[in-house]
Amino acid sequence: MRLIAPELVLMGLLHTVVSRMIYYPPHIETFSGSYIVEFDSSLDNHAHAIHTTPGVSVHRRFTRAFNGAVVHARSGINPEHLAGLPGIKRMWPNRRHTLKLRQSKQNYTTPFLHEMTGVARAWRELGINGTGVKLCAVDTGVDWTHPELGNCWGTDGCAWQLGKDCIGDVYGNTDPPEIVPNDTPMDCGGHGTHVSGIMAARGPSVFGVAPGATMGMYRVYSCDTPEGGASTSDDVIMDGMESAHADNCDVINMSIGAMGWSENPLAAFAAKLVEAGSLIIASAGNDGSHGIHTISSPSDGHGVLSVGSVDNWNVTQMGAVFSLPDGDRSVQISNAASNHVRFLFNKTVPLVLPDDDTGNYYGCESADSDYDGKVVVANNGGCDYTTIAQNVQDQGGVGLIIVNDQEGTFEYGVGEDITIPCISVSNTDGKAIISGLEQGDGTVMATTSTFAAIDSGFDGGRMSNFSAYGPSPELDLVPHLVAPGGNIWSTVLTSDDVYRSSSGTSLSSPYVSGCMALLRQRFTNYTNPQLHQALISAATPLVDTNGLFVNPYRTGAGLVNVYKALQSRTLIDPPYISINQTRMDGKKRTYSQIIKLTNMDANNAANVSLSHSPASSMTLYQNNTYAPLLLTDSLVPIWPPDSNSVTWDTLPQAFLPNSEQRVEAGQTIEFNVTVTAPYGLPESERWYFGGFFNFSVTFDDETQSTHFVCPYAGFNGEYTQIEMLGPKSQGYPSFSDSNGRPIDNVSELTIDPSDDLPTFNYTLDVPSIYSYIALIDRDNKTAGYLPGSDRTRLSRTRPAMNETNSIRVNNTVELDDKTIILGDGEYSLRLALLRPFGNRDDDNDYVYWNSDYFSFGK
Repeated sequence: MRLIAPELVLMGLLHTVVSRMIYYPPHIETFSGSYIVEFDSSLDNHAHAIHTTPGVSVHRRFTRAFNGAVVHARSGINPEHLAGLPGIKRMWPNRRHTLKLRQSKQNYTTPFLHEMTGVARAWRELGINGTGVKLCAVDTGVDWTHPELGNCWGTDGCAWQLGKDCIGDVYGNTDPPEIVPNDTPMDCGGHGTHVSGIMAARGPSVFGVAPGATMGMYRVYSCDTPEGGASTSDDVIMDGMESAHADNCDVINMSIGAMGWSENPLAAFAAKLVEAGSLIIASAGNDGSHGIHTISSPSDGHGVLSVGSVDNWNVTQMGAVFSLPDGDRSVQISNAASNHVRFLFNKTVPLVLPDDDTGNYYGCESADSDYDGKVVVANNGGCDYTTIAQNVQDQGGVGLIIVNDQEGTFEYGVGEDITIPCISVSNTDGKAIISGLEQGDGTVMATTSTFAAIDSGFDGGRMSNFSAYGPSPELDLVPHLVAPGGNIWSTVLTSDDVYRSSSGTSLSSPYVSGCMALLRQRFTNYTNPQLHQALISAATPLVDTNGLFVNPYRTGAGLVNVYKALQSRTLIDPPYISINQTRMDGKKRTYSQIIKLTNMDANNAANVSLSHSPASSMTLYQNNTYAPLLLTDSLVPIWPPDSNSVTWDTLPQAFLPNSEQRVEAGQTIEFNVTVTAPYGLPESERWYFGGFFNFSVTFDDETQSTHFVCPYAGFNGEYTQIEMLGPKSQGYPSFSDSNGRPIDNVSELTIDPSDDLPTFNYTLDVPSIYSYIALIDRDNKTAGYLPGSDRTRLSRTRPAMNETNSIRVNNTVELDDKTIILGDGEYSLRLALLRPFGNRDDDNDYVYWNSDYFSFGK
């Protein structure tokens, strides 16, 4: 049902101020009374209005690229009134961020991945290692005492010359949060140290991408809070970003983010810094298991390079050497159990099997065994791990090895009283160890330099399941490319494991940051957008199991190839194409674009040939509801599902009228391209399509051609008319009582405002830039708006998590900038969602959902 015109006028008046204020859903944690404010000009021009407002104070200013400040307001001040002060452009609540590390089940070697991305070749053949480039990170800090990170800070010849501590150790443990910076940005969580190793570790166990770079670290996370995880806030992160910009960092890595819009404060701030000359690279996010539209902010900020993740190729895990009657065996071992006691034995230690009556080597019985000074090898599955470890420890054992009942190693929990090292080995290795011990005596030795390596098999070089999908809420193509981020072996705190494997786009982003440092060393005269073009166009598209390229909303241009980028003499503009809207050409949807190719060689001309390769299409749907694969296996359905299903009309097509051209030295040529969306795929199934334009370039002084790509992607349909709510089969929108139980018959619902209140719940299939909830009386007039329902820039909800947007339903409403209490009577709830690219003041641009009428009363 559409709102009538008078109500629209009222909405315009009511929300003139609110349009400047950006609200978050209730599950986003913010600091009470703290706001990020952007001004339309310098704060100095508006200082009087701020300082003369009672109860309002400025706590931090941003001046270099972003005209803004952190403003604190005492309790009771309406943020909408604050947003209405002269000169305020946008205002956000100041969010709290918590960082928790994602540990891997496997660890992977560094050297081989450098071969697959061209990094090792750049070192060997070009001698480029990042020397002279300022490579910086905004992160948890760095343990600069690590031997492979230099064991120095700020001294002559030290890699670490830039950075500061923006937060201190105790932030998040005090109320209000207290910033007590340290003299250096020393890490206490390990995330930033892991990132640093990927960017620039010097070896011999970890080799970063750019080991010759001058490094900077801007610490913006505290130590772990009692609730778990390191803590920070938007304004602290922004301080770190601005400080890195002020120090003229050539490359700034941000392994930080959460699902969101390009207008979120960190993304908007990053975009301003990019405009002012910073080169920012950010992680795409780790919500890929939930499918399309899961990209993180600030990686979707305008001008920010967004990086997804592939799994690594070779497995290198902390290892141990077992000497057995049938010979020595080098074995991978897991990370330490929950007590964090490392499995280190610099000299050989005897091994023993559990002495129990079962004969299964479970070690569950507290027998009077001779474990003194020995490491016990026990099978998995007999009892809990604490019981086994306690038995071993009580009988004088010095370590416990659990044999997994399946392939791979795993980490497990033990009680807080366990002080011996506890690890696991794979089923294959464990069986061999037990077999050897059944034949005679054996020993084990494990040092900090003991590693074991194997091939990772099928998963190597394929997309990591966690890597977020594009597009952005505005259909922008993100991520832009991918790099190794799944199971990456790197440095961690010297007080912890020294080395560890972790996974996440937090680790693929610094890999690309290191690659960008290599490009900056070579191409000193390139602008930052030109560096983007060089790296993106040189990427290698990934191939799916059906033989087609993987959709660019998943991979961007593909796997980074820095050697090809360093050797490139051409630039492609734009480096990628975001098809935000198609036009109808008969019964087909088309999109046209001009792509420019510039010859950067001042002496040689080249012949250029352009071709097109379609990629797989993606959707979340099957039979008008979410695909079972998405809900059960975190897999996004693709088309075609196999090579036998391919038909021409179900793939995107391209018209290339001038595909063969010659470009003279130092000149630019233009290619006209027209994409036709896959009209053989029903638009009701909501397919996201894509492909690649392929440029084959042969210079006059070469016989071999070099190939470059320009990815594109879009939505197969009228995106402005897409159904925004999740499928009805999921049971939403709905009402639930105070205990979370569904209310089936809303027409019989009577709400007593003095009693427990029901909740209204809804899901979003695509992000929504603006929404509100109104109560409508029996005369079909707006009685008021539920407080807190006026929300901007909502992300898509994640169905596998049963995630919803929810709000309590009460008779206390807002109308005409006043709070009123509705009288007893019947009302309907109206949810309004602004469509993609819609005009907030046009009722035709909204999706409306109306509930049955219910009652307020006793």
